[in-house]
Amino acid sequence: MWKKPALSIALATSLVVPTVLGTTDTIQAAEEPKYIDVQFLGINDFHGSIKNAAYLAGSFNQREAEATAKGAHTIRVHAGDAVGASPAESSLLQDEPTMKILDKMNFKVGALGNHEFDEGLGELKRLYSGAEQHPNVKEYTQGTNYKYDGISKDFKHLAANVIDKKTGQPVFDPYTVKEIGGVEVGFIGVVTTETPSVVMPEFVKDYDFISEADAINKYTKELKDKGVKAIVVLGHVGAETNKTTNVTTGEFADIAHKIDDEVDILFAAHSHKYANGVVDGKLIVQSQSHAKAFADIDAKIDPATKDFVKGEMKAEIVDVTKESVTPDAEIQKIVDEATEITKKVAGKEIAKAGSANPVGERKPEGGESSLGNLITDGQRILTGADFAITNSGGIRDSLNPTKNEKGEDIFTWGSAYAVQPFGNQVKTYELTGQQIKDALNQQWQNPARDMFLQISGFKYTYTKTDKGTHVVDMFLPDGKKMDLNQTYSVAMNEFLAGGGDAFTKFKEGRLIEGNKTDTEMFVDYITQLGQQGKTIAPTIEGRIKEVKAGETKPEPPTTGGETTNPEPPTTGEEGTKPKPPTTGEEGTKPEPPTTEETKDTVKETTDEKELPNTATNMYSMMAAGVATLLAGTVVFFRRRKQQQ
Repeated sequence: MWKKPALSIALATSLVVPTVLGTTDTIQAAEEPKYIDVQFLGINDFHGSIKNAAYLAGSFNQREAEATAKGAHTIRVHAGDAVGASPAESSLLQDEPTMKILDKMNFKVGALGNHEFDEGLGELKRLYSGAEQHPNVKEYTQGTNYKYDGISKDFKHLAANVIDKKTGQPVFDPYTVKEIGGVEVGFIGVVTTETPSVVMPEFVKDYDFISEADAINKYTKELKDKGVKAIVVLGHVGAETNKTTNVTTGEFADIAHKIDDEVDILFAAHSHKYANGVVDGKLIVQSQSHAKAFADIDAKIDPATKDFVKGEMKAEIVDVTKESVTPDAEIQKIVDEATEITKKVAGKEIAKAGSANPVGERKPEGGESSLGNLITDGQRILTGADFAITNSGGIRDSLNPTKNEKGEDIFTWGSAYAVQPFGNQVKTYELTGQQIKDALNQQWQNPARDMFLQISGFKYTYTKTDKGTHVVDMFLPDGKKMDLNQTYSVAMNEFLAGGGDAFTKFKEGRLIEGNKTDTEMFVDYITQLGQQGKTIAPTIEGRIKEVKAGETKPEPPTTGGETTNPEPPTTGEEGTKPKPPTTGEEGTKPEPPTTEETKDTVKETTDEKELPNTATNMYSMMAAGVATLLAGTVVFFRRRKQQQ
């Protein structure tokens, strides 16, 4: 609870008072209250972004040194998603480099985020303890001096609102208490209640995710009963501050009104936004994501009340830059080691890029995405399905080019891996046109946020009315409307097919067969295009179009259509991470698809046939001066379906 500072009179160090005798007496000023200065340095949604870690650590060191010089006590915290959806240099080693770095940076408290559940809490606890070596880590580190022993015991991770269904108890500590300057400060951790809808069901089926506010209030009372009055909440829950109005909104802002006023500071996360504001007397901060920024909070504790002092708290969201910051040498060693171990896999060139600019964006939830087109085209073509649909939340990064030794813009195995890092198995399902339409309409079920899906093999129009947003029409490649009673084959990752992101209608689909993971499929697709000399430069095609009442239908999807779908790649093991290409070999690339003899519209080849011309290679076709994208004859050989 905010406490009013004790009344004091500001005086000079000494006050000179004249007397009738012409002499002076010195009257000592009353001392101001002695407060304890506390600095909180915090991050959220790090997601294994270890390439930035040395500069993040250097920035922390600089800020802490400045605070220490003023007599402040510093504690470092994070608000969840430290691991998961990570780039290859961390994820190939099970995010051990990330935890090693955060521990070395002297973080003391963290909350669980939804991505801490990505491989189940068993793997998360192994990651924290370092009790045994994961098979993936063993494979990639053979012949090296790599070592991982877990994190220190005083680095606590909290989850007050994740309850074991069997025991009724939190699966992690709900709170911890740290002594700062002689005063006990309580830290409560909560994770968004959205977690069951954004994580594989098998990893959360044994837990209840109770209200964040209820959990915070329960354990705030418990802390108060123990005499702890200074309370901080690390919440993997979103918030955002408008920099113009300075108004803070979002789920955590709403929660701030519902929780005990003894709570003074809220570290937000999950939405990857900027937040720095006060709601209901509680300071809320969020520092974007991926080590791009951090929160620096200066606060004071009154030792008499053992609580934070009202009016003596300020926060700054600090951008992490390479200017005027000395990178932390010890952290850089860890980064270099992980990069060296994984570079033989992650650094392998798989295709040429259309330019030096990234393709697409992370989580493209505003509608159609060029990167979403590329991903779903690959899933549709490599599975032989009629359509492919994927969730935008599964797209974790733009497809970032780099340069090879010749100075050419290329894509590497690691850059493709970063786009689809989860390793969710792609499976083919039978769905009717009506079921597909019903599922698409669930994109707008949350009034606070649209959840656009990415699609391939069809187009659709939608409209917004006073009654909400809904699909108007869906169109097949030949321009005809999709038959709502017809059954179609749809390639989807198992997360989405299981109702992930609240797309429950997809659960009605009938499983036809399994296939590779989304990670493997994306890497394979780009690799095949690279083998065929095609440049990767997908475009926006108008697959998803907003229309007004009476507006005409869009043009049908263009697929280039002169080749057949390839034979399906061999299915990998269920639930396992994708295997990277073997060092020095072609790796797990499937054979290029066999097709009818066609004219190579991009580059003449003698031993390979082309994949269908989709959004992936339109750029190359245009560059070659092809008069039309529809030249040729569509010949689709549907592969035989195996019942599973």
